[in-house]
Amino acid sequence: MISRRELLRTMGAAWFAEQVLPDRGHISGRIVGASHAIGHKLREPLPTMPTAPSEHADVVVIGSGISGLSAAWRLAKAGVTPTVLELEPLVGGTSSWGDDGVVPHPWGAHYLPVPERGARSVTRLLTELGVITDWDPAGQPRFDNTMLCHAPEERLHFRDRWHGGLVPYESLTSSERAEIDRFRAKMHELSRARGSDGRDAFAIPAALSSRDPTYRSLDDITMAAWLTREGYGTAFLRWFAQYGTLDDFGAELDQVSAWAGIHYYAARKLETEQLEGSRYLVWPEGNGWLARQLVARLPRPIQTGALALSVRPTRSGVEVDYYCTRRQAARRVRAKAAICAVPAFIARRLLGRGEFPQRTSSPWVVANLHVRQPIDPNRAWDSVIYDSPSLGYVDAGHQRIAPAEQTVLTYFRAYGEPNPAATRSMLLDKSWGVLAAEILSDLSVVHPALTSQTQRIDVMVWGHAMPRPKPGFLRASTMHATPLVDDRIGWAHVDQTGFALFEEANYRGVRAAEAICDVIDADTGDSYL
Repeated sequence: MISRRELLRTMGAAWFAEQVLPDRGHISGRIVGASHAIGHKLREPLPTMPTAPSEHADVVVIGSGISGLSAAWRLAKAGVTPTVLELEPLVGGTSSWGDDGVVPHPWGAHYLPVPERGARSVTRLLTELGVITDWDPAGQPRFDNTMLCHAPEERLHFRDRWHGGLVPYESLTSSERAEIDRFRAKMHELSRARGSDGRDAFAIPAALSSRDPTYRSLDDITMAAWLTREGYGTAFLRWFAQYGTLDDFGAELDQVSAWAGIHYYAARKLETEQLEGSRYLVWPEGNGWLARQLVARLPRPIQTGALALSVRPTRSGVEVDYYCTRRQAARRVRAKAAICAVPAFIARRLLGRGEFPQRTSSPWVVANLHVRQPIDPNRAWDSVIYDSPSLGYVDAGHQRIAPAEQTVLTYFRAYGEPNPAATRSMLLDKSWGVLAAEILSDLSVVHPALTSQTQRIDVMVWGHAMPRPKPGFLRASTMHATPLVDDRIGWAHVDQTGFALFEEANYRGVRAAEAICDVIDADTGDSYL
């Protein structure tokens, strides 16, 4: 059920589309991917009998999100040639990107916090890519300064003006300042906490976190309930905490496990002198830069337009059937093994089994606005609007050394309400005009001239952008289980953990690839994990 607030926003955007957009014929645009209509063909009968001879592969990887690309990268490092099947024309999943503008721009994940010491495979990848340049005397990584976010990093529009950072201390009341200080001190305390098993209470990858019931019991309640229990009641603190749950999980405070909500703040601990300026690795295309680098290291091109239909074990390996959207025909690949780098609900259909965890996934809208001139000469990389329905926008051109009159602004909105299925249906029914109008209506509050400065707005609707870690998600998690769901079939996805981070996706992909290498007797050498 759609809330009254959402209904009023939609009605207002519809009016904006009718009254304003017709007078702004210079704004073009479209809805790009994801291929919902093709993906939903899995619910319908399809021609499943291959009409051509079977193809052959070492290992088939289904899905080219970060889990799939990481699995394929690790397989290639072990001398295995992966065949990657991807439904979409874009690769990278929610780390896909666009090149059709004055600067590359993200279609989803737009930054990578510097990795923690437990994220060994990510550290290895970043070293290979030259993002980590060397190591300091304490054994901590040094990063390429051009890839750390330049100043100004982020800003918040609060009480009618912009403030540096996300906490506008000078504009908060004394009670608001006291509460945000107490919250930050608590998160710092929890970031240093260790369980009775000697592990960090909160770690990345999540599988390295303590299993001490003292901390795991936080998964029994929502983040909203924990804030109430701890006496956090000011509107600003609640907004600040919800910004975190929307950013990482696409969900509001009452839809997120307190363990997951605290993990957002307490799991990142790496501190060096270099990182006092920024802890974020950013590129114009966001994490699309990382996806692009992974793709470039694969021995075989990714096969796009391939809708996987089934994965079946055979005596000597596996058979993978898929529907080729270009040929409109079914095809079959025979391989030694396969990795399903897809969400749980898709893996369940491909294998015809029900042992995968039930996950709620959050829908998102990501839009790229191509603007003629800077809407604000002092804009930061990340601009956030207090009490907006969105998470604000990032400037894809922020890292450029020379100033430019044109750039691309990437707008993010997570739909964190309790009924994501209804929200998905609502979003899929909206036209480009209404979606564009909603975005312009939101941003025009702080940028009144934006409509006249915008040339194009392209919109991506992610129906299943990321898993939502509701209370109890740790109990339902398969993060500690083997990645093999059959003798020669692996599963690699952030659904195994229950929330989406680059490090989690990479860890899952590498872990599945190393398990498959063991099965097919490929030499992996030392584990990347």
